[in-house]
Amino acid sequence: MHQETLPLPVQQEPHDALVVGSVRIRRVNLLTVTVTVVAVINAYEHRRRQSSRCGAITDPALLDLLLTLPEGKPVADPIAWAETSGQSTFVVERDSDNLTVTRRLVPPLVIKDVFLAAHAERELRAVQDVSLFASYARRWVIAEHSTVPERAVLEAKVLGVGIADRTGTVLLSSEARKPERLDAWAWMLSEKAYRAWIS
Repeated sequence: MHQETLPLPVQQEPHDALVVGSVRIRRVNLLTVTVTVVAVINAYEHRRRQSSRCGAITDPALLDLLLTLPEGKPVADPIAWAETSGQSTFVVERDSDNLTVTRRLVPPLVIKDVFLAAHAERELRAVQDVSLFASYARRWVIAEHSTVPERAVLEAKVLGVGIADRTGTVLLSSEARKPERLDAWAWMLSEKAYRAWIS
């Protein structure tokens, strides 16, 4: 019988501007939970941020505003023009007509998987904590042992959370998530993960 194992990518150096594929980012604090994430870096945006010396942008109000603007297309929006006063042209370009803005900033990465380590007898709590990411990524609990309490397994099945042991052997597969429309929270999570990756 074939056992499924987690395909965790190796950690890549954050200064590599030509990142291809996925990276593992450890100790990311998202939604008050410290997790490991597997993400696909937007190599173009990463190079752009490196050249402009711009790191992660974590202002939720700014990200929410930017989501109302199409990427790279000039929009006549006097409110957005006023509200982006003082922003770098790396983030948004503001024409001298006091009206037109063009969003340049895009998310630096896409989070594919979120992993939360669970101590023995804390698996149920870990399943509940990692389920916070239901709208954003596949979720996994990494258990200390290959035997997990039945209550935690049942909760994980209901919530679509995968369980694996420390060797990477999958005990319960994670429910695949279809990408949802980008919202300010998803963008914020990607910026926080990016900040952890480049630091």
